[in-house]
Amino acid sequence: MILYMTWFSERGREFAARITELSLSVSYGFWQSRYGGHPALSKIQIRERGNRSLPDFLEEAFAQQFPVIFIGALGIAVRAIAPLIRHKTVDSPVLVLDEAGQFVIPVLSGHLGGANELAQQIAESLHSAAVVTTATDVNGLFAVDVFARKNGLRVCNPEAIRHVSGKLLHGEIIVMAVDPACMSPEEVAKLQPPKEVRLISWNEAQAGHAVDVWITKKEPREYRKTLILAPKTTVLGMGCRKNKSYNEIKQMIKTLVDSRKIDLNDIYALASVDVKEKESGLWELAQHLRVPFVVFSAGELKKVPGDFTVSAFVAQTVGVDNVCERAAVAAADGGSLLIHKQAMDGVTIAVANRIAVCVRRKEGERNETPDLCGRYGTRTGKYDDAGSHAGAGSQ
Repeated sequence: MILYMTWFSERGREFAARITELSLSVSYGFWQSRYGGHPALSKIQIRERGNRSLPDFLEEAFAQQFPVIFIGALGIAVRAIAPLIRHKTVDSPVLVLDEAGQFVIPVLSGHLGGANELAQQIAESLHSAAVVTTATDVNGLFAVDVFARKNGLRVCNPEAIRHVSGKLLHGEIIVMAVDPACMSPEEVAKLQPPKEVRLISWNEAQAGHAVDVWITKKEPREYRKTLILAPKTTVLGMGCRKNKSYNEIKQMIKTLVDSRKIDLNDIYALASVDVKEKESGLWELAQHLRVPFVVFSAGELKKVPGDFTVSAFVAQTVGVDNVCERAAVAAADGGSLLIHKQAMDGVTIAVANRIAVCVRRKEGERNETPDLCGRYGTRTGKYDDAGSHAGAGSQ
C-alpha cells in the first residue's frame, strides 16, 4: 500500500519511521475463484513530502486518491486539505496522528476511502487511541458504505446514504433487496448483513414493498431516498514487462476508457500471474482503482478453459502461454471474456465479465449500458490528463 506522509518536526519524522514497519491495508471488495489464486501482498511504501510544497504534495495524493497521513496538529491538516475536498466518492482518506502517538484521527473519507479502517489498524499496532467520530461507528451500527466497499459494490447515489444511516440511528430496520440477475444465491449468502438489515425477496420488492437499499444494475422505481448499490462486474487481466511504471500502464487503461470499452466505475478486480505480484505499477493501478489485485500461479492459469491468444515467448518466460486473458477469466470465476488480449508498449490487458452479472456484452461491443452511477452524479469513469477519475457531477 502506498501512503503519502508528511511531518513538521524531527520527532514527527522519527514517529513516521515506525509506521513504515506496520502491516496496513484497506478492504476493497472480496473475490473468489474456482481456479485458486491469492491476493497479492506488498509492503507499505511511504511517499514523503521532502522539499515539495505542502499544496503540491497533497494535490498529487488527492489526484491518486491515496491515503494521506499528517503527523502534527489537526488544524494544519484541515486547512491544507480544504481546497482539495471534492466528494466522498473520490476524496483521499486522510488521517492525523499527534507526534507523541497518542491519537489517530481519521479526518476524511472514513468509510468509502477506508480512513477509519486504517486508523483502527494503526492505533492497534502502536497502542494508540483511534478517534473515530462517524455516527454509525460510534453507535456500533451497520455502515452501508463500508458494506458496499467490502463487497465490491459501487455506490450509485451517495446522497442516499444519509437516509439509510438516519433510519439506523433512529433504531429502525432497513430493508434490502438483491436482484437475482446480479448476484447468485451463494453470493447473497456471503453478504451476511447484520440484524439491523432485513433482506427481502426481489419479488416482494417489485410488488411494492418499501426498500431502502437496492443491489441491482437495473433502474428501480424510486431512487431519491433509496440507495442503489451496483455490483461491479469487470475484471482486468494484465501482464507487463518488468518494472513498467504506473504511468505507462495507465496509458493502456486510458485507451480502453476513452474508447468506452471499459467503465472505471465497474472494475471489480485486477489480475495477473504470480511472478508479477511485486510489480509496483500494477500495485499502484489497483490501489488507484480501489480494487483487489489478485494473482494466480502458472499452473492455476493453465487450468482455465477457453480460446486464448497463445504466445510461445510468454510460455517460456512465465510458464503459461497467456497471462492477461487467462487471469481475467480466472479472477472472474470462469466468466466470459469480453475483450481479448490488447497490447501496447510492453503492457497487455484483457477484460472478462464476472459470471453472475446483470448485463453481458459481446467482445469489443461499446459500453452503451445506462450508467446509474453517472446518472445520479458520482464520477463518470473518465481519466483526466493527471490520471485521476474525472467528472463527478455532484462534486
